[in-house]
Amino acid sequence: MAFCLSSSAAGATASDHTIRILRWTFRRDEETVVCELGLNGEDSAYELRIDPPRNPIGLATEIFDDATSAFQRHSAIERVLVGDGWSLERFESERRRR
Repeated sequence: MAFCLSSSAAGATASDHTIRILRWTFRRDEETVVCELGLNGEDSAYELRIDPPRNPIGLATEIFDDATSAFQRHSAIERVLVGDGWSLERFESERRRR
């Protein structure tokens, strides 16, 4: 689940703010697709970032108002990838400081 984590310790500052980033890496032969889900810089929306292979435009980002919609979109992308012969190579969850 992607969500914002704020430090609850007394005296916490904005620099203590962290967010959780979820990352799925899919592989097919020598190609990889990386999907990341996390909050945007203002903590007002969820960003689903997709880095497909051989994409001259680069990283694609979709914005969602709620986590459910973002996860539903990710699930749809995953179904297409698996149907096209991709497999999940790795799942990671990390906290990033802002």
